[in-house]
Amino acid sequence: NNAHGIVPQEVFTGFGKLKALDLSKNELEGTIAGNLGLLRDLEDLFLFDNNFSGVLPDDVGNLANLYNLYINDNKFRGKLPSTIGDMTKLRGASLFNNTFEGRIPDSIGNLKDVIALYLDENKFTGQIPTTMGDMTSLIDLRLRINNLSGSIPTELGKLNNLETIYLDTNAKISGPIPVELSNLKKLSELHMYEMDLNGSLPEELALLDGLIYLYLDNNELTGQIPEDWGQMGNLEQLFLTGNNLNGPLPESIRGLKSLEMLRAADNELSGLIPTDLGKLTKLEYVYLEDNNFSGEIPPELAELTKLKTMHLHNSGLSGNMPPEICNLKDQFFLIELTADCTEVICDCCACDN
Repeated sequence: NNAHGIVPQEVFTGFGKLKALDLSKNELEGTIAGNLGLLRDLEDLFLFDNNFSGVLPDDVGNLANLYNLYINDNKFRGKLPSTIGDMTKLRGASLFNNTFEGRIPDSIGNLKDVIALYLDENKFTGQIPTTMGDMTSLIDLRLRINNLSGSIPTELGKLNNLETIYLDTNAKISGPIPVELSNLKKLSELHMYEMDLNGSLPEELALLDGLIYLYLDNNELTGQIPEDWGQMGNLEQLFLTGNNLNGPLPESIRGLKSLEMLRAADNELSGLIPTDLGKLTKLEYVYLEDNNFSGEIPPELAELTKLKTMHLHNSGLSGNMPPEICNLKDQFFLIELTADCTEVICDCCACDN
C-alpha cells in the first residue's frame, strides 16, 4: 500500500461499530493516542509495518472485544500500559520491533486466551513476570532482544501448550535453566542463547522428546552434557558453543538420530570423540573446536556422508586424519574440514594453528 501521513481522528470517533481496522504496510505516522478506546466493538487491529510513534494509550484496555492486536514494526515507545490486561479476549498480540521500555506489566497474565505473544526487539527491562505462567493458551512466546534481567521464572513450566520459546539475546537474564521447563511436552523450539545462564544442563530436558531446536550457546553453563539427552530423537539442532561445559561427549549421543547440526565449540569438553558420532547419518555440520579432547579422530566419522562442515581445530586431537574422512571431500558434500596440522597429519584439512 502507499497511504502516508497521519490517520484522521475521525477514524476513531466516527466508526464506533467498526469490527476490523487494517492500516498495515503503509507509510502512516503520528500517534494513535486520544480516541482509540472509543472503538469498543473492534475485534481486529492491524497497524503493523508503518511509522506510527508515541505511546500505546491507556484506553487500549477499552478494546475488550479485541482478538488481534498487531502493531509490530513501528516506532511506538514508552511503557506498556497495565490496562492491556483488560483485553481478555485477545488471541494474538504482536508488538515486536518497536521501542517499548520499562517492565512488562504483571497484568499480562490476565490474557489467558493469547496464543501468540511477540514482545521481542524492544527495550523492556526488569524480570519476566511470573504471571506469564497463567497464560495457559500460549503456543508461541517471544521475548528475545530486550534488556530483561533476573532469572527465568519457574512458572513458565505451567504453559503446557507452548511450542516455541524465544528468550535469547537478553544478556542480563541469569541463574539456572528451570527444571520445570521439562513439563512443556509440546515444545519444539527452545531459544536461550546469548544470555547469562549458569549452572548445569538439566537432565530432565530429555523428557522433551518433541524438541527440534535447542539453542543454549554463549552462556555460562557448566558441568557435563547429560547422558539422558540421547533420548531426544527428534532433535535436529543442538547449540552449546561458548559455555564452560566439561567431561566427554556422552556415548548416548548415538540416540540423536535426527541431528543435523552439532555446535559444542569453545567449551572444556574432554575425552575421546565417541565412535558412535558416526551413527548420526543426518549430520551436516559439526563444530567441536576449542575443546580439550584427546586421542585420534575416529574413522567411523566417515559414515557421515551428508557432512558439509567439520571443525576439529584447537581441540587436543592428534594422529592421522582417517583417509576415509578425506574421501568425503572428493565423493560427497564435505567442503570445510579443519584440524591442527601440527598435531593431526592431514592432507585434506584447512590448517588452523
